[in-house]
Amino acid sequence: MSFAITGTGMVTAAGRGAVPAWEALCAGKSFLAPDPGLPEFAPIATARCAPLDPEALGADRRAARIMGRQTHMLIAGVADALGEAEGTAGDLRGEETAFFAGMDSVDPGEEDLLAAALASRGGEGEVDFDKFFSEGMAQVPPLWPLGMLNAIGFCQAAIQFDLRGENGTFSPGPEAAARAIIEGAESLREERARAALAAGVSPAISARSVARYRKRGFLRPAGQETPAGQGAAALGEGTGVILMEPLEAARAGGKTIRGVLRGWARARALEDSGLPAAIREAAEGALGAAGIEAGGVDLVIVHGGGDPEGDSAEAGALSSVFGGGRPLALATKGAFGHLLGGSPIVDILLALRALAEGAVPPSPGAGEAVRDVLAFPAGSESAELKTALVLCRGFEGECAAFALGAA
Repeated sequence: MSFAITGTGMVTAAGRGAVPAWEALCAGKSFLAPDPGLPEFAPIATARCAPLDPEALGADRRAARIMGRQTHMLIAGVADALGEAEGTAGDLRGEETAFFAGMDSVDPGEEDLLAAALASRGGEGEVDFDKFFSEGMAQVPPLWPLGMLNAIGFCQAAIQFDLRGENGTFSPGPEAAARAIIEGAESLREERARAALAAGVSPAISARSVARYRKRGFLRPAGQETPAGQGAAALGEGTGVILMEPLEAARAGGKTIRGVLRGWARARALEDSGLPAAIREAAEGALGAAGIEAGGVDLVIVHGGGDPEGDSAEAGALSSVFGGGRPLALATKGAFGHLLGGSPIVDILLALRALAEGAVPPSPGAGEAVRDVLAFPAGSESAELKTALVLCRGFEGECAAFALGAA
């Protein structure tokens, strides 16, 4: 069963919406640059988004006070996706619209604990932790810990847009957003919803988020960071949102269809040695569900995480899937950084843009391993594109793939 994508929303370092991101890709631009806001680390490349004003997004003033960057990006993406879909026909609010999101961890800002730290200073000005826990914590607003739950931001978005259908929040990493897409599609397939929103949101870049993902091995050790524009071992900020409806219902309702989700699959490698097999299983499963032969794939959006081991596993899997064929390919993380929870849906949206435009932009920073098995254009290349395969690789061997069709 196929599902029409009738609404889209995106926020990246390029700005709000798919158009600025697409134009930046076509120009070969990378937003990765050494981040002066992370003095605790050796120079590290990031791609930060410009701040969004929650009140300008329609958020309640009181609610806006506890919103963080993740919630701002999520609300912007959901607003754009709903606005795009509702602008063609019908109302998509209430109990018949499902809402699922993959959201990363929320980190406290330094200002959140500043008053508590100042009230806990010892004799030499350093924080006395005994005093902090006995006295300083009284300076922390009692509802502040709720702001550290990513589900709170999700709920704020659901309340603002009156989304009361079945829902769920998943975390962390790219696999969380992949699950959000699949849960949304399954809710439509089983007729538990009339429409489904699937969202993915990156972490906000901070010393804590960088430290967390460096510890997980996602970011390279100090002194080994990837230079700006030379790969994707760097964090980016952003979100992607898609609104899905049953294909025939969307056509009957006169909806503008941005693209079609034709198939999906997930697989997991229990050990690192099994990663190529898991990537291949997910890719072949998505194509099989869509009824697309490997030779019928016009475009591949690689995960392209920037780590040599993962990129090599992806290249090996794709070589097996395509059996020597070299479809056109695109890698986005060298331009926008790794958006973690935001990356799968942003990649899907850029794949849909490529199908609509009939063009494939260049891929700054795409790894040599995948370049050996796929055709990455040196500049924007026009082509007849009808199908795309989007790959996602998460933590702990989680892999997913999505087969897309043109509108």
